[in-house]
Amino acid sequence: MMVDPRERTILVVDDSPPTCLYLKRLLEQRGYRVATANDGATGARLALETLPDLILLDKEMPGMHGFDVSRILRRHQDTSGIPILMISSETETAERIRGLEMGADDFITKGITSEELHSKINAFLRIKDLQDRLKGESDKLNQIFRFLHEPVAICNGEDRVLLASQVFLGLMRMPREVARFKTMTEILAALQVPAEAIDALRRGTREDVRITITIDGEATFLTGRTAPIRLDSSEEALAYIFRDVTREVETERMKADFHSMIAHDLRSPMSVIQGYVSLMASGKTGDVNPTQVEFLGSVNRKITEMTALLNDFLDMSKMDAGFVNLKCQDLDLGELLREVVADLSPLAESRGIAMAVDLPAAAVVIHADPLRLTQILRNIVSNSIKYNVETGWIRLSVVPVDGYARVGVADGGIGMSEDELRVLFEPYTRGATQRTIKGVGLGVVIVKKLVEAHGGEVHVVSEPGRGTLFSFTMPLAGAPAADAPRPEPAAALP
Repeated sequence: MMVDPRERTILVVDDSPPTCLYLKRLLEQRGYRVATANDGATGARLALETLPDLILLDKEMPGMHGFDVSRILRRHQDTSGIPILMISSETETAERIRGLEMGADDFITKGITSEELHSKINAFLRIKDLQDRLKGESDKLNQIFRFLHEPVAICNGEDRVLLASQVFLGLMRMPREVARFKTMTEILAALQVPAEAIDALRRGTREDVRITITIDGEATFLTGRTAPIRLDSSEEALAYIFRDVTREVETERMKADFHSMIAHDLRSPMSVIQGYVSLMASGKTGDVNPTQVEFLGSVNRKITEMTALLNDFLDMSKMDAGFVNLKCQDLDLGELLREVVADLSPLAESRGIAMAVDLPAAAVVIHADPLRLTQILRNIVSNSIKYNVETGWIRLSVVPVDGYARVGVADGGIGMSEDELRVLFEPYTRGATQRTIKGVGLGVVIVKKLVEAHGGEVHVVSEPGRGTLFSFTMPLAGAPAADAPRPEPAAALP
């Protein structure tokens, strides 16, 4: 591809007026505009003032040497990309290498033919055009990037900030001139972000990591995720994408506080009612006949059901607001599992459902919150009883695998369809086959949130008429690293 010489300026710097005149006429015949300088200092000044498309620079000049001119121009941002062809009568390799090290792009001899000179000029102008085009695209990208409406930053392999949107800099209260000399780790650590959250982001995560930054005593809540990108064929980088969720967190807190107030205001009178009902049913307030005892017992059960629903509703509100306070300790999973089974056995026996527990010979010690784990197990086992068939079965198992304990609760109950499984973990959503059984669909949602808060995972396999396998994992004592591979879930019904 030939370069159109029109509107192209070439600067000739040579201390020989005849050489300057010859090159000027030769290049003007080709259509170039030509500026000349007879010494290095004048040539450097003209290059900085006119920004030519290409420079023909004599190596040997009195005063400022051609090497000096080349070095000066390469150090200046405006002239660093201008091709420099150094004119020399030297043929020694060492001198040519020195010239290239000083910033020259190529050497031409004083006896070069006009055709060869034109060919070299054309080649280097093509390269400059490509460089200019790339720089223009890069400048546009930088401008777009700076004014993104999201807090986004790009860091190189050494975690140093290369690009940052203005929103990111404003959020971090950091001038652009300061950010370019900082690593993302330094920026986040200075804002009191825990090292675990920073490490999770640096490893790369497509899932949101919730972090809190503190500036001047004021907390800002963010979610962040990262993705590896490649800046060119060799340099890898990491994109940090943040989102300010402070208003959402504040709204959720207000909702949680409101729900807590409502639940408290409802539970208090219900406790009083339940107390009076129990007192009346005991006969301490006067004689009651069998029918009245039956009615009072029914009222008592309904109040218990309403209290359980209020507790679930309150738990769900707190979890949605991010308030899952775990008090974890090392505990024997088998012992806790036996306690839950013992508590729920009367309910299972009332329906003729047989429960069996399969535990390893050695104790399985996990690191979890005992109250929350009991809540998880009671919810799952209660559902297995509730959605079972008369004279059905339930089998509970514990298997240590890859640093986790996998708990399985399998039953031969009514099972679920694919459509029901798809909405199983959506709050207040219940499948068609489950609508004949009382509940609001919060139990399994709470289970999933509690398991994930412990660093585990929940999996469900089910078929209509064949039953359900509900399994979840919990970290063993001496919890695995956050990036350790999770064990494969049980994939089929027993």
